[in-house]
Amino acid sequence: MPQTLRLVTYNLQRAIHYDRIREHFATLSAFRQADIVAVQEAQVPEDGTNTLARLAADLEGEYRWTYRTVMSYPGKEYGNGFLFRPSVTPVADQVVLLPRVDRLGWVARLKTEGGVPDTKSAFVQVFAMRGRRVRVVSLHLDFAGGTDHRVRQLTHLLGAIDRTAGTDDAAVDVLCGDFNTSGYHRSKAARAQTQRVLDVALARGFTDCSAGVPWTSDLFSSIDDADPAHRLLAVGRALGLRYRQKLDHLLVRGARPMASATVVAVCGRTHLPGSDHVPVAVELIV
Repeated sequence: MPQTLRLVTYNLQRAIHYDRIREHFATLSAFRQADIVAVQEAQVPEDGTNTLARLAADLEGEYRWTYRTVMSYPGKEYGNGFLFRPSVTPVADQVVLLPRVDRLGWVARLKTEGGVPDTKSAFVQVFAMRGRRVRVVSLHLDFAGGTDHRVRQLTHLLGAIDRTAGTDDAAVDVLCGDFNTSGYHRSKAARAQTQRVLDVALARGFTDCSAGVPWTSDLFSSIDDADPAHRLLAVGRALGLRYRQKLDHLLVRGARPMASATVVAVCGRTHLPGSDHVPVAVELIV
């Protein structure tokens, strides 16, 4: 019997606006109805509480959570994870370490906390859903290294996932998160480079559910004080600049979307406050 799986992917921008994010989860229907929310940039501050644990507690038991570290810095770490409802049950997981760049170019140094290449990994969680197995990958590809490096990372990731397909027998694969496919969303060159990255998955049988979403991040909309470029970004915001990019994507294999993925929004706002990314939601027939 076909069933509906509701899924959201959301880069929380290290949860620097936690109260806003909690409000979204508590009030917006896309989150209220979601079976699974794949999260990037959850934060664990020194002597603090994991963002996902805080959300699960504040939402009074509506969600359970899982988390894996992606990047570590003195006194804090950031990672990927999942919030999920009782409609799904976690049954297996996998962490895939991604290739790392050897050095940072000047633009990457400007945007990379700590000034050295980040570690990157993808967190794969297999869920059981009324007799079906759904494998969801929450990923955060590298900003550094350009398109060639992101192609290399995604190729490595999908190779690792496919090598385990025979052991976990996941019927449905969902690939979602921040692909860091940077560049102005109306630029033909940026769209072509983005397509090069997505083609790695499309060649392996995935369908791009979020192709109709024009952009998912506005560089100047929310500024993290820990960002090495925060002063420059603050100048851009003061000037009223917009730099919208299609960074987040949602692809599926082994299921079909009920409709194209959509951005989670509130009436009268083009960008949901709380992060420099917007959530992307889809309903799948599995």
